[in-house]
Amino acid sequence: MNRTKILPGLAVSLCVPGIVVRAMHMLNGFDLATGLPAVGDAWVWYFAAYLLVAAVVYAVLAWPLRDRHAQPFEQLLGTQNTMFRMLAVVAGLLLAAGGAAYLYLTLTTVEQDAAGWAKVLELVYAVVTVLCGACAVGLAKAQGGEITETTANLTLVPLIWSCLHLLVNYRMTCVDPKLASFSFGLVADMMLVLACYHLARLLYGKPRPAMLGFCGACAITMAGSDLGGYGLARLMGVTVPVWSDKMVLRGALSVAACVLVAAELFVLCREKQTETM
Repeated sequence: MNRTKILPGLAVSLCVPGIVVRAMHMLNGFDLATGLPAVGDAWVWYFAAYLLVAAVVYAVLAWPLRDRHAQPFEQLLGTQNTMFRMLAVVAGLLLAAGGAAYLYLTLTTVEQDAAGWAKVLELVYAVVTVLCGACAVGLAKAQGGEITETTANLTLVPLIWSCLHLLVNYRMTCVDPKLASFSFGLVADMMLVLACYHLARLLYGKPRPAMLGFCGACAITMAGSDLGGYGLARLMGVTVPVWSDKMVLRGALSVAACVLVAAELFVLCREKQTETM
């Protein structure tokens, strides 16, 4: 039995308990008066342990993909599956819409003591986010046929976007004393960078599909649990810590990118590696 095929579904499914544990961390892990991390909170360790166990499971499930490193991109990720295209297009549209919204917030929000270069960085990030959405749609279409040099370039924009996404998130949170409320999201963004890197590497370097499977699954569970946990905590009445509108939007963009990664993993991990193109 090919257990690898359950990897993407498991990564999505494990977001559900992850959301609950993350919400409990947000509920119990911060002082109501100051918003700073509470001393002796155990839920942060429970959440970290949960993600670590999930990562070990993903590593085991992704290991068999090492045997497919010699297969061309068209055999690994080539597909005309309607569900794949729908998910990829939805992810692309969400990224494009989110990028436009982030551009609007950056132009209209006044941040005290914000450096000029930081605002320029955010403007570039917003524009690249819109381009990333367009490339996600184009890549989904290209995966239904022969990959050319032009269509191969479509994998580079998501990689560049993921690096900018991590950089902007880090720039906005690295000096915040409430870093514990953002740190899991930063780790998720790191895994997203690696997933986009290994997606591009299938075309531009020695393919490592097992690393794509592992990093992609970790990014899906981490990003989904992080944003979903914050949302659930807010529904439960948690008032601290509070994420800014930009922070929430960047979390949503991480999840949107993970929708694209999940779609790619469903193709990569399918039981039959050959399809009628």
